[in-house]
Amino acid sequence: MKSYRSESRSKIKPQEPSTLTRCCQFTLLASAVVAIGSCSVNHIVSSRAKFGVAWKSVDCKTFDVPASIAAKSDCGYVTVPEQHDKPEGRTIQLAVVRTRSTGNAPAADPLFVEQGGPGDSTIGDIADGALPKYPELPALLKSRDLIFVEERGTRYSRPFLSCPELNAHNIAVAKGQRDYTDSGWIKGCNDRLKAQGVNPSAFNTRENAADIYAVAEAMGYSRFNYYGVSYGTLLGQYVIVQADKHKSKLRSVILDGVVRPDVDFNLAAGHTISYALRNVFHACAQDQECSSTYPKLEQRFLKIVDQLNQKPLPLTLTIPSSKRTFTAQLDGNAFVIGIESYLARPYSGETARGSSLPKFIHAASQGDFAWIAASLSDLEPRGAREMYHTVLCARAKSIRVSPDQVLPPPYPQLVPLGIREAEAVKKACDVLQVELKPPFVSGNPEIPLLVLNGSYDPVTP
Repeated sequence: MKSYRSESRSKIKPQEPSTLTRCCQFTLLASAVVAIGSCSVNHIVSSRAKFGVAWKSVDCKTFDVPASIAAKSDCGYVTVPEQHDKPEGRTIQLAVVRTRSTGNAPAADPLFVEQGGPGDSTIGDIADGALPKYPELPALLKSRDLIFVEERGTRYSRPFLSCPELNAHNIAVAKGQRDYTDSGWIKGCNDRLKAQGVNPSAFNTRENAADIYAVAEAMGYSRFNYYGVSYGTLLGQYVIVQADKHKSKLRSVILDGVVRPDVDFNLAAGHTISYALRNVFHACAQDQECSSTYPKLEQRFLKIVDQLNQKPLPLTLTIPSSKRTFTAQLDGNAFVIGIESYLARPYSGETARGSSLPKFIHAASQGDFAWIAASLSDLEPRGAREMYHTVLCARAKSIRVSPDQVLPPPYPQLVPLGIREAEAVKKACDVLQVELKPPFVSGNPEIPLLVLNGSYDPVTP
């Protein structure tokens, strides 16, 4: 099975059991906000900021916000320029949720929380999914407001650069009827969106960063803090660079699972997954119970990949929307993609917030692959897949180093995975032909910055 990576490897999607969620991430975030909050010499408390004319309120049901969160939230659209260097030109609308602080004297500077992808939904994944589910996030509300900005082009913002054309492509790839890197789906999606008036060159990280400041100013905040995860960390680096260019001021930044601005993270897929897996195998080998129950885990994993590449196995997948099943061929690449979603919580036992990757790899070594069907059946992504590609294509000039120069060596069996991912994106960029942005240059080093990374992170270690 030439399995298509149906989503862009971001980490916070608690409403889907096979996605990458980390309770320790939220615990660290809560601690980080407390730590950064304490660095302010003049911690000002004021009445809550007032919205400007760019804000338009809507019922929080518009963004599917759960009632428990909606009761303490303000929801709306902020109108911003389609291109910030053309303020009198066309406009787009960003969906925004402000969840109000539960403290008696909240700080004047809120925390902006941004999701990854690019193309995933900040509101859907965090405000709707994680906030009501994990106690670590509501704890942050004791000190300040939380602001969730739906990045331009993503689900609740207007326009939404969704590509349902990808669904048929994914299924055809899984059936072996179409090559993984075939770009026909993105051409169909791009043609349709352009006919609706969408300008693909307007959806990039520079514009996303300017949007953050525009929202802060529209909501009346003179200062704000920023937290980003996965692609949200790349966006955060652009937000830092623009700190001196806007009326509202950036006070502090937390980057969780950092995307380097100078590396093609798709080409690096084999390297980053290898890094995470090696840490899992090492942890298991150092644990008496794990090592005795699942011995030689690394050797077993590599043997499975080799065997599946030599002789793929039939595997029954289920199309989510129709519940129809079909038989696909499970090869080595598909096996690696299938276990990737388990890497976020590989060593935490069988709890509601974790899964046991050693157990699954051991099962596969015994011929049991039924468990992997659920993750590989994720064939109909909800993210903004055109926005994913416009963002990556626009930053092509920033790619200056190869994965081999900056990352530990990958397992040789996983190298083709990264090559395939990079080739698929290149073909999509050939179709989109977006305007290339200048190379990224870092700046504003005096803004307090906290970096968090996970040992089992298969995407941004």
